Amino acid sequence: MEGTKRIKSLSKHDCKIIIISETVNESLYEIEGKNNPLIIIKRKIDPNIIDEFNDIFVVFASTNDPFLNKKIIERAKEKGILSYIIDDASASDFFFTSIINIDEIIQIAISTSGKSPLMSKIIRDRIEKAIKNIIGKKDTDNIKIQEFAREHARNYIENQHERRKFLYSIVDDQEIQELIAKNNIDRAKERIINTLDKWVDNKSR
Repeated sequence: MEGTKRIKSLSKHDCKIIIISETVNESLYEIEGKNNPLIIIKRKIDPNIIDEFNDIFVVFASTNDPFLNKKIIERAKEKGILSYIIDDASASDFFFTSIINIDEIIQIAISTSGKSPLMSKIIRDRIEKAIKNIIGKKDTDNIKIQEFAREHARNYIENQHERRKFLYSIVDDQEIQELIAKNNIDRAKERIINTLDKWVDNKSR
């Protein structure tokens, strides 16, 4: 279960993933062959299996056998490969954070520095509802609008300080904020373009 969760998370990024296992979670076949290379090899695992592959950046040892997991990461370390062991974060070269994800736009990480993944999850669950009551749709829409404004401002405002001032003006623009609140994103974007044109005209005088 833990291994499947990590694979699904990594599959969203630009990386090649090779899964080696005698049994594979059915949900992983749904992402096989999609955006990023995901190769599934069904076979028995032994620690020296790492030697069969080149250019490995990181190894995840996530079998149901703690002894085998330990042997896998020992072999990985011998070859200078980063490794993560599912049942002993303290023996890993890195650790994962517990993520609060809001609309795939805002990510807030909770970490115990690998000391207790269980407590990371408990703390995350405890504060997730409260945070989602504080951060709403208008905030995520503002992020999208800021991305739009930032991309356009780069083409017209070379000075970074001036560009930042322009982006702050978007947040303070009541008309734009009202349009965002009414979910009228297209009109908000039009207002941004008009504001940017006026901003550039005023600065060029």
